[in-house]
Amino acid sequence: MYSGLIFESLPWWIAAPLLQLGILVFGMALDETYVNRATVLTGAIALYTHSVIAGGVWMPVGLYLDIGVVIGAYGLYAYVVDAYVANWFRVAAFFVYSPLSVFLVILLPDVVFPLALVIAGYANLQLMATLEPTEPYYFGPDSSDEFEEAVAATDEGKKGTEDETATEPDVSSDDSSSGHLGAEPAPTGGDSEERGILPEFMRRL
Repeated sequence: MYSGLIFESLPWWIAAPLLQLGILVFGMALDETYVNRATVLTGAIALYTHSVIAGGVWMPVGLYLDIGVVIGAYGLYAYVVDAYVANWFRVAAFFVYSPLSVFLVILLPDVVFPLALVIAGYANLQLMATLEPTEPYYFGPDSSDEFEEAVAATDEGKKGTEDETATEPDVSSDDSSSGHLGAEPAPTGGDSEERGILPEFMRRL
């Protein structure tokens, strides 16, 4: 039987790590930061992939995986609706379920599972100190009030757009040679808070 899939043509000991790393990288790429609301779930999926390939994991690691799935599902919901997440989620995501934490749990033997989390937590602290004031994470709005204000501003903007559309004069009969006005380009100045494909902290790693 012939397969057109590249991964199926690779040895399992190469394809498996590439698959797990790909899942972790995808989690970081979702919000273009090292840790975000979606990385907990993608990390849990990567660890579950490791569990399936390895034929099972140590019970504490399995419990770590189950908790990660629950927290990750909540984080994914918050990511989809851009909701505020409390500090407990931020601490868990950055120190316990960061991509480095999950990577070390997969890489090291199960019996040193606690040590893997300690090493990853320390490394993440050092990363935060090195990149200061740049933050190697994005957890959405900084407070529930900020989230509510953003939602209200968005609703007002939509309402204003609808009102402008309703009162806009009909220009369909104008001479077509005059052309059409296009949308104004979005500002790209240095004050933009948009995160790029290669944010500053990734370029500094």
